[in-house]
Amino acid sequence: MAETSADLRGIHAFAAMAAPDLARLERGAVRLDLRDGATVFQQGDPSDSVYAVIGGPGCVRAGVLDRLSKGLMIVLLAAGDIFGEIAVIDGAPRTATAVAVGNVRLARIRAASFRDALAHSAPLGEALCGLLARRLRRTFGLLQDATFETLEVRLARQVLYLLDREGRRTAEGMRLGRRLRQGDLADLLGGTTRSIITILNAWRSDGIVAYDGERALLTVRDLGRLRLVVEPDDGPSVL
Repeated sequence: MAETSADLRGIHAFAAMAAPDLARLERGAVRLDLRDGATVFQQGDPSDSVYAVIGGPGCVRAGVLDRLSKGLMIVLLAAGDIFGEIAVIDGAPRTATAVAVGNVRLARIRAASFRDALAHSAPLGEALCGLLARRLRRTFGLLQDATFETLEVRLARQVLYLLDREGRRTAEGMRLGRRLRQGDLADLLGGTTRSIITILNAWRSDGIVAYDGERALLTVRDLGRLRLVVEPDDGPSVL
């Protein structure tokens, strides 16, 4: 893990900040180069920093684990995103665990520096309100899905979310930008690997996806049909 000064100009939440305010924030930040699988922080840790994803081919997965180590992904964070801000704002422990997926470069911003910038920069406050609103909407969506939807619908929705975040167009269709083993896919939902295998086999039989088990690559071959899993077309109503 290397530490040097951090450049925050590419971070979405900081884009509208005045140059002097951004410069002060950068002076309170250090750069971290993390390898795949490195833990940034764990749920329940003290809130001493905010993090920004400033580069690298990887990303950060934020989620929670239960007592049996079954995971649930809440959000995937790529270059330009910040995370860890909730606990810094209210001073409470971390609400989730954040882990590097692939090699990723972060900026660690001290809590005091971030709170000072928030107190003096209206553009940062406005951007942060929008960010928190979007994340709250996603969290409510996950709660609603977990309560009312089948595992197949929840998996389809998460795959569509990942495609929107980092999908790549190939000759076969839209491919997820990162390798995801079947166990990783289960962790997107807090499900079991066996149930994910059952769903993937059905989707492959129907021509919706192709899954390369050796390389752990998922390609959506029929995006329209995958969307129908989430929002079925019931056809015209008959009165």
